[in-house]
Amino acid sequence: MIQACVASGWSLSSPVLLTLLVCFGVVMLAHWVTRQRDFPGRDSFILLHLASLWWMGAAALEMSFLGADCKMFWASMAWPGIVATPTFWAVFLWQYVNSMREPLPRKGILGLSVVPLLVWGLALSNPWHGLFYGAGSAPIDDSLGAPVRYEHGPLFYAAAVYVYLFMAFCMGVVTRAAALSQGLHRRHYLAFVLVTAVPWVANVGYVGFGWTLFGFDPTPFSFAFTLVAFSWLIVGVRLFDLLPVARHLLLEALLDPVLVVDPSRRVIEANPAALKLAGLQQGWQGRELKQWPVFGADLQALLLEHAGEHDRPLTLTSAARYYEVRLRAIERATRHGPALLGHMIYVRDVTQRHLSELKLAEALALSEERLRTISSLHEQLREQALCDPLTGLYNRRYLDEFFARELARVQRENLPLAVALIDLDHFKRLNDECGHLVGDDVLKAVAQHLLDNLRSTDAVFRIGGEEFLLILPGADPDEASARLQSICSQLAAREIATRGGDQRVTLSAGLAYWPQQGQALDELLHAADAALYQAKRTGRNRVCSLDESARVSHPSR
Repeated sequence: MIQACVASGWSLSSPVLLTLLVCFGVVMLAHWVTRQRDFPGRDSFILLHLASLWWMGAAALEMSFLGADCKMFWASMAWPGIVATPTFWAVFLWQYVNSMREPLPRKGILGLSVVPLLVWGLALSNPWHGLFYGAGSAPIDDSLGAPVRYEHGPLFYAAAVYVYLFMAFCMGVVTRAAALSQGLHRRHYLAFVLVTAVPWVANVGYVGFGWTLFGFDPTPFSFAFTLVAFSWLIVGVRLFDLLPVARHLLLEALLDPVLVVDPSRRVIEANPAALKLAGLQQGWQGRELKQWPVFGADLQALLLEHAGEHDRPLTLTSAARYYEVRLRAIERATRHGPALLGHMIYVRDVTQRHLSELKLAEALALSEERLRTISSLHEQLREQALCDPLTGLYNRRYLDEFFARELARVQRENLPLAVALIDLDHFKRLNDECGHLVGDDVLKAVAQHLLDNLRSTDAVFRIGGEEFLLILPGADPDEASARLQSICSQLAAREIATRGGDQRVTLSAGLAYWPQQGQALDELLHAADAALYQAKRTGRNRVCSLDESARVSHPSR
C-alpha cells in the first residue's frame, strides 16, 4: 500500500511542512524532557509525546499524499496515536497530581497498549468490513489532493467513546485537584484545567461541528500545544514544584512519635507525640538516640541490625509495648552523588493491634485443632459406617461407590474385571457346635486371610454372615480363577486358632466376569451367585464359574 501511495503522487505543501515542523518540535521537546530533573509521571509524559508524534506523523503523511485511498490508509495508520495519546495523558495526570514517581511497569504499558493496537487493526481492516469509515467517505471536491470528508461508522464512534472516557477522566482529575486545593495551588490546577480543556474543544469541534485545520482533525495539534504548555509549566517555570509545607503538617499534627536524627544518631527534631511518650519538655535536642527514654536504646539496636532497610516496616518490642518503625533517609543531591543528612524515624504504637493479632492467631490455632478433631471424628464415623465392626472389612454401603469408581477406571484403561462371591462351608454347623464366639474368630481369621492375598487395587467386602465379596480390577478369567483357587487351597490347608481350639475351614467361591457376564453390579452378583451355588452343589471347597466347565476345580487335598 505504501508503494502504491508513493506511485500515485505526493506533495510537500505548506500544511505538510508545518505539521512536520510541529513533529520535529515534539521530538525536541521529548528529548529536552528526558534531560530534565525527575518529576511525577515523567515516563508516561514521554510516552504521551511519542503517541502524539505518531498521530501527527500520520496526519502529515495523510495530507502529503494525493490519492483518496492513500489518505484513508494514513488516517487508519493514525489510530494507535489517537487512542494512546489520551490514554497516557490520563495516566500522566493521575501520577502527577498524586505525586507518584514510580515508573510504569512493562506489564502496565503493555496492558494500556492493547486497545490502541486493537483499534488500529480494526481501522486498517476497514476495506473489508466498512464499519470504521463508511462508503460515503470521499474528497470534499474534485481538486487533486483534496482532503477527505469521512463518513464515520459504528466502530469509529465506539473508539471515540473509549477516547472520551479517558479525556473525561483527565478533566475529572485536574478539576478535583483544583476543587480540593486552595490559594496558589488552586490557581495552578485551574491552569491545568484550562490546558486540558484545549484537546476537548478541538475534538468535539471536529466530530460535532466539522472543524478542521488544513482540512484535517485539529486534535493532534491541540495536544502538541498542550504538551508544550505542560512542559513549560513543569520544567521551565517549575510552577508545580513542591512548595514549602508548614512544619506542623509534617510533625506537630502527627499523632504518632516522629524523630529526626543526624548521621551520628543524635536527635535533632522530635514532634510533640515523641516528647510526650519520652516525658521530655526541654534539653532533649542533641541527645543520643540510645539515651532517649522509653524506647531509644532498643530503637538504636534495631536500626543497627537492619541498616539500609528502608522499604519495609520494622517491629520493635520495648517495655512490654510493640511498635512499628519506619525509617526514611534524608539526602541532598551533590555533584558526587547523594549525601546523607540524617534519618526520619516514624514510630507507631501497635500494641493493641499486636495483641489482637496474637489472640486471633490463638483463636485460629484452636479452630484448626478443632477442625482437625472434627475431621478425624468424621473419618472415624465414615469408617464405622462403611466398615464391618467385626472383621474391619468394607460392608455393602461402600460396595456401590467402589465398584462404580473401579468400573470407570477399567473402562477407561480397557482392562478386565472379575467379581468373586465367597461362602464358608458348613459355617452354621460350626456356630451351632462351637458357639458364636468361635464363629467370630473364624470370620476374622478368614477376613485377614483374604486381605493377605489381595493386591492393593483389589477390595474385599463382608456382605452377609459368612459371605464375602471380592472385586478384582484388571484380573482376566485365568488370573482370577488361579488366585481364588490359591486362596481356597491355602485356607483348606491350615488350621485356624480360635478360643475353642483349632478349626479347619473351607470355602466355596463363584466367579463372574465383566463384561461377558454382565455390565452392572447386580448382573455380576447374580452370575457369581449362580456359580457359587454350582460350587456348593458339586461338593464345596472349590471355585466355579459359569462360562467354562473347565473352571470347576477339584477339592483341595
